[in-house]
Amino acid sequence: MVSMDRFGRVVLPKGIRQSLNAPRSALFEAEVLGNRLELTLAETPTRLRRKGKLLVLPKQGVAADAVKAVQDTRADRL
Repeated sequence: MVSMDRFGRVVLPKGIRQSLNAPRSALFEAEVLGNRLELTLAETPTRLRRKGKLLVLPKQGVAADAVKAVQDTRADRL
């Protein structure tokens, strides 16, 4: 069982995060199926900013091409 706080935030228990091999800053795709909520770990690399620096976080266990990620980010800015 997980609970939701008054702001709508849900915390996934550590055991669930570990079984998914989810990185600390994971993105999930959310889908409502009837009265169920299905969360799927996002497949694409995640780009985040921390202290003004760009971070590229690949899905756990999947190789990431850092050069391509930088090129894609530059293309997005233009």
